Amino acid sequence: MSRRLLGGLALAVVLSAACGESTEPPIIGAVQGTVTVEGAGLDGVSVSLSGGSSATATTSGGGNYSFPNLEAGSYTVMISGFPQDISFDQTSGSTTVATQGRAQVVDFGGDYIRTASVTGTVMVNDEGIAGVSVSLSGTESGSGSTGADGTFTVSSLRMGSYTVMISGYDERRYVFDPTSQSVTVGLGASASADFTGMIGEIDFTVRVENVAMPKEFPFSGAIAVPVGAMDPGPLLPGHSYSYNFDAPPGHYVSFATMFVQSNDLFYAPNGMGIRLWNEDGSQASGDVTDQVMLWDAGTEVNQEPGTGANQPVRGMAGDADPDPNVRIATDDFGNLPDVADVIQVTLEPIGPAAFNLNIKNIAEETMLMTADGGMHPMPLAPGVVVVHTAPNPLFTEGMPDRGEGLEGLAETGNIAMIHAAVSAKTGLTNMLAPGVYASHTGSGVMFTAGMPASAGLEAMAEDGNPMELAGEVMGADGVHASGHFAVPMGGAGPAPAMPGQAYEFTVAGRPGDYLSFTTMFVQSNDLFYAPDENGIALFPDGARPFSGDVTDMVMLWDAGTELNERPGSGLNQAPRQSGPNTGTTEMEMVELRKVCFVYPDITNAMDFIKVTITAN
Repeated sequence: MSRRLLGGLALAVVLSAACGESTEPPIIGAVQGTVTVEGAGLDGVSVSLSGGSSATATTSGGGNYSFPNLEAGSYTVMISGFPQDISFDQTSGSTTVATQGRAQVVDFGGDYIRTASVTGTVMVNDEGIAGVSVSLSGTESGSGSTGADGTFTVSSLRMGSYTVMISGYDERRYVFDPTSQSVTVGLGASASADFTGMIGEIDFTVRVENVAMPKEFPFSGAIAVPVGAMDPGPLLPGHSYSYNFDAPPGHYVSFATMFVQSNDLFYAPNGMGIRLWNEDGSQASGDVTDQVMLWDAGTEVNQEPGTGANQPVRGMAGDADPDPNVRIATDDFGNLPDVADVIQVTLEPIGPAAFNLNIKNIAEETMLMTADGGMHPMPLAPGVVVVHTAPNPLFTEGMPDRGEGLEGLAETGNIAMIHAAVSAKTGLTNMLAPGVYASHTGSGVMFTAGMPASAGLEAMAEDGNPMELAGEVMGADGVHASGHFAVPMGGAGPAPAMPGQAYEFTVAGRPGDYLSFTTMFVQSNDLFYAPDENGIALFPDGARPFSGDVTDMVMLWDAGTELNERPGSGLNQAPRQSGPNTGTTEMEMVELRKVCFVYPDITNAMDFIKVTITAN
């Protein structure tokens, strides 16, 4: 190349520079960012770029987008196509590309709109079930629980599809099918999921209570009508009062009758009474007058027997005795006849545990002599008889009259008050024995009326032993749950339930089940309490468990296996028999108890037993 040409090129370059032409390359940058919802990248969002140039992109890889190779200039980035339940503070942003190789960042952050909810109920037999856990899964998760009325609400949810599931209930007690449901809920809307179940198996607590009142005297009565007479009256010489009663070993008999020609004297045994059974186990018999004494009631000042103005055959009540205590009468006036010259008392056995008490006035017609030379008759007044085990049934020697009518008997021969007092303390002290229970379908799991008793029922009804019957029932058709009860509440071991005590047991039941149970009427040969052979419905309406008093459905039954004796005194009854399975075999059918004995009335179950059922 020539020198001239090189010089020309140099000049051209100089001239070109002088005219403002640039020789630097253009600025190339980028715009990029991330679209997030509550901190998590959101893919699939449309992103558009406008400004120096335009372009579109879609977020991916955790909500990222990028626009590379952009020339310098101002740009606007806008997002769209995201779910409608997302809210962004802004959906567009501006930036400027001005530095070579630098990426300008435009991020978008949003939150979900939670205005949807799921509501529902959890019900069994039209009653809400409280405390059931409710969980949601799907678009997102949520949870709640049912209130007292069985309703639930899970709110602040995104729109979407959910599976609603219930749990945390007693799966033995309640059966739900299904336990989950699918729902779809829109923005700001509410979906419903209701669950309806049925009773499965629940526990029932059964209380069998002895509500009998404890009694002091198994027998008592008035002696007021002389033998052969039709009406009450005094006992004149040569006449007798007679009283029949039952009394097993360990019992005594006491009586009181007024010495009429006195202020407040009366004939009676001492506080122990007259022993009815000898040490060898035989019944007392014969004349027992030597166990009778003349007593002073201590309620009225004594006057000479036969002449006192305040004695009932002559006048009104006298002054109070300065010594108010009951005591052996003293012969202050020297004319009291010997007891054995006035009264004769005899005992006669009339049955294996039965007696006749005969009180005879044997006084001579005018044997009571007074200081004025008079001779007076010796009548006795009506009185009372009590059979007892504890001493001092009518009075206590050395203590004042109890205010229960002894004063009236001893002063005027009026026995109304004392008869009422001893009658209130008289009756059968009942005991209930260990028994057997079962929940079942069908009938006759323990007995069938009109059919013979099983060996197990016989052992339970005669001896209060539930074990054999419990084994029989366990294997019976239709029995759901069964067992036996033997220990009274608060007791340390198997024992009868005395008045005021109770047995309790828990038995499982299902809709369609009935409850049967048996417990021996202990003061008998073979009587027992039970519902009828069908039992008591645990779900009377077919669905709802029952709670309440069922005593009116309990009856007294006769197992028909042993000859009946008078309740409370039979020598072959459990409290008194020499051993199990004693007594005369009866060979009858199971039947409702017939009234065979005038005393006591044991046919009204509610006088002796109370049965309640509580669904747990």
